[in-house]
Amino acid sequence: MTKIINTRADLDALKGTPEYLDAMQAIAGTLETTMDTAVYPDGYNEPGYSGAAVEPVWTSVETLDTIQHLGFSTRAEFEQEYAAATADGEN
Repeated sequence: MTKIINTRADLDALKGTPEYLDAMQAIAGTLETTMDTAVYPDGYNEPGYSGAAVEPVWTSVETLDTIQHLGFSTRAEFEQEYAAATADGEN
C-alpha cells in the first residue's frame, strides 16, 4: 500500500517501518531535476518560425522545495537523516 506523505508528521509516523526508507528514497529523488536552460528566440516553436534550430542544454538543478515542505532546513540535514535511516536498516 502506498502511503501519501504531506507533512513531516506523516513521514515521522513511518519511522521504524519498511516504508520509512522507501519514503526517504522517494524524497531523495526530488533533490535535483533536469531542466532545459537553452535560450530560445521569441516565437520559437510557433507556426511560421523560420530561424535556426536551438539544441536543448540539459542542466541539473537542485530543488529543495519538497524537503523544505517536510521541515528539513537544508539538504545536509535531510541527507543526515537519510544516512541514518540507511544505516539503521529501516527497510
